[in-house]
Amino acid sequence: MLLVPHAQQVLFLAIAIDLIFGEMPAAIHPVVRIGALIRQISGICERMPKIRHRICGLALTLICVSCAAVFGVLLTVLAAHHHLIGLFAMAYFLKSTFSIRSLISSSNLIYRDLSTNNLADARKDLTSLVSRDARELDEPKIASAAIESTAENFVDSILSPILYFALFGIPGALVYKAINTLDSMVGYRNKRFREIGFVSAKLDDIVNWIPARLSVFFILMASIRFSPVSALRVCLRDHALPASPNSGYPMAMVAGALGCRLEKRGSYVLGREYPDPAPREIVQANRIILMATVLFLVVVVVCCRACGAAVC
Repeated sequence: MLLVPHAQQVLFLAIAIDLIFGEMPAAIHPVVRIGALIRQISGICERMPKIRHRICGLALTLICVSCAAVFGVLLTVLAAHHHLIGLFAMAYFLKSTFSIRSLISSSNLIYRDLSTNNLADARKDLTSLVSRDARELDEPKIASAAIESTAENFVDSILSPILYFALFGIPGALVYKAINTLDSMVGYRNKRFREIGFVSAKLDDIVNWIPARLSVFFILMASIRFSPVSALRVCLRDHALPASPNSGYPMAMVAGALGCRLEKRGSYVLGREYPDPAPREIVQANRIILMATVLFLVVVVVCCRACGAAVC
């Protein structure tokens, strides 16, 4: 483990920043800077002969991950020598790796759109959560997409970055975010990025493998007011249906807990025996994910204190 001065204070401060201020403006968002670097290097990769695309993609991944790791170590050194400045700097950059308020707010916005029968705005707002084409989606499919995204992003946007911070300090959180951002930008199976994003996509699958399976426990505990037995049953049966080796776990858990059918047309159906979700189930999914987040944070703090880990 990496020595991280006052890691619990850093985590609490980062969470406070997230809950009070939400997502950072693009101009000062560290992830936007990572995205700019990815865009620039991937553009160079695209101009290379196709036979070299996979090698270029490997170089892209190594450069971004190395930059994140080095910067994280520098932040740790800063915190060791300048407590107050280092504390706020690490909290600022840690907050950039996860998003609680924004995730819940985005899905709540879709709920409000659907509650007023404003399908046009719901389809427009859905684009901030999912990459699928929303133009032809009806109300149940919009609600389904919102619930799926909230469940999947519990792993990508909350559990994974905080877990890697707890294990490896701020370098771990920043490296995870770099990998996740790479996957979100170039990790597609289309003609353009199939080779360039191959390494990024596989690495993202690897770093989310354990967190995705851990999410089952926290969502199960958070589903106690709903149907935890159904959540576990649907998860065990349907988790492998999505193409991703990880996203099916939290999505199938939420589908079973709420007793609703989550479908991405042409790709998968989770909880096939249930009816399509109504808008109110977006709010219920948010409650499950918020409770799962609280439980996860409690476990992180308690485990760190119990084992006396240097990282905490």
